[in-house]
Amino acid sequence: MRVTLEGDKELKAALANMSKRIEDEMSDLVMDTAAGIEAGVKLRIQQGDKMGRVYTRGGVKHQASAPGQAPASDTGELVGSIYHERESELTATTGSRLSKAAMLEYGTAKIAPRPAWTPEREVAEDDFRKDAERILSRVVR
Repeated sequence: MRVTLEGDKELKAALANMSKRIEDEMSDLVMDTAAGIEAGVKLRIQQGDKMGRVYTRGGVKHQASAPGQAPASDTGELVGSIYHERESELTATTGSRLSKAAMLEYGTAKIAPRPAWTPEREVAEDDFRKDAERILSRVVR
């Protein structure tokens, strides 16, 4: 016995088109999310009430961050090193080109963690899920 589904070619074309639309919109969402994480990390470093020690270097007073707070910006080097880039259609990375960024984020034997990426990623995860569900429900209708 044999059954033929009428419109098989049309259905395959519609599914391929739907798949491409989903991939394109999700790719845009991934990059928007990475850019948002980058912006959020920079804001956490540049703003906020820091509660660490105050010291003077080169005649300039600086308020450091306390453990658990995002690093306090001093020279701007850390903020200037932060970037986001596409790894693949559905993967992006937000990071820093400075090795000390990881030491600040996760801490060392001598420095308590001063996270900036982790809290931004946590915020972004919830927003990403909601936006991804919205995209899927709109495209799959």
